[in-house]
Amino acid sequence: MRGQGIGGKMMAWIEAEAERTEGAVVRIAMVLGRERTHQFYARNGYFDDGLLMVKALSRGAAGFPEYVSQQV
Repeated sequence: MRGQGIGGKMMAWIEAEAERTEGAVVRIAMVLGRERTHQFYARNGYFDDGLLMVKALSRGAAGFPEYVSQQV
């Protein structure tokens, strides 16, 4: 369903709702290596603001394979 404008509509709703409830900032966390996702947010006015560090623990780690594969 990519390219149909659904993501943009969702972001517009999120931002409008944040404004309505007097929110000051919208922060998005995403997994590194998802270049299309990164480009989508950049096109919508978002920018890198830092780095979130993550560590998958043995309990439940299988549910987050993108984090487990990053361990050295």
